[in-house]
Amino acid sequence: MFPCCQSNCPKIPCLCCEVICCPGLAASANRIFIMQKLHIQPDPCDEYIICCSNIMQCLAICARIFCDPEIADVMENIADILFCIVLSCMQTQTNYEIKNNPRAHGEWPKFQGAMR
Repeated sequence: MFPCCQSNCPKIPCLCCEVICCPGLAASANRIFIMQKLHIQPDPCDEYIICCSNIMQCLAICARIFCDPEIADVMENIADILFCIVLSCMQTQTNYEIKNNPRAHGEWPKFQGAMR
């Protein structure tokens, strides 16, 4: 089991590393956690938008390998802008569900049990 998931590990350094090093994964994990706890079905449109952002990141990497540096820079900037838009939408959706879903009562759902 990952040390940050154990009860004797300080949570703050692990959370800081998670948010700074991989904000997309942190936001996705939070979104999925809230959807599972509040029994919300994922919207296919949301999944398509997230998939589009992922594909754009892959295209930016391919452009960096196979295209001119100027084109690669433009592709990378577009991919980064799309990533930031999708990330902010995921965070907004999570915040909205916590505040407005009757099952949440305006509070973050409790995490029960260890991940295995």
